[in-house]
Amino acid sequence: MSEQTINSEQETKLVASVAAKQLGIKAVTLRKYSTLVEKQLNDETRFRTTDSSHRLYNQADLATFKAAIELTEQGATLANALDQTFNEQGTQPTSESSVEETVTPAAKPVKPVQPATAQPSGPSNAELAKQQEIIIRRLDSLNYRLNLVLDRLDEQAAKQQAKPWWQFWN
Repeated sequence: MSEQTINSEQETKLVASVAAKQLGIKAVTLRKYSTLVEKQLNDETRFRTTDSSHRLYNQADLATFKAAIELTEQGATLANALDQTFNEQGTQPTSESSVEETVTPAAKPVKPVQPATAQPSGPSNAELAKQQEIIIRRLDSLNYRLNLVLDRLDEQAAKQQAKPWWQFWN
């Protein structure tokens, strides 16, 4: 595509390389993020126009990507951050002629992702100690059987007469 931007009536849509520069990421990364969003929303034409197979991004999309990037920097996974930010944006109208879409969602307060508090949902220390003892017994048993097999192999090797290496043809 020879044009860097495509102007519609009320908003500017940017190609991936220009949009990625504005976000401070690589174009490949933005395309990967876009693919994830398209799969999560089941909308393969989310960033594509009908007359072109190129992805085009408006300012609202960029603001939403920026919010998702900030969530990932706070500790959220990429899939969760993209899902959260684009589902919030999905409640807004998405028509291309809409003026409200050009308002950045960055004005909305983004809820920070709180790390999960440590709750004892797993096995207790006593249960873990029992499991550890069982595993140690199994390993000791395997070690004993392995040593028996190695001893038998050593006995078989001792029975065979060892020839000097220079008599390999005999």
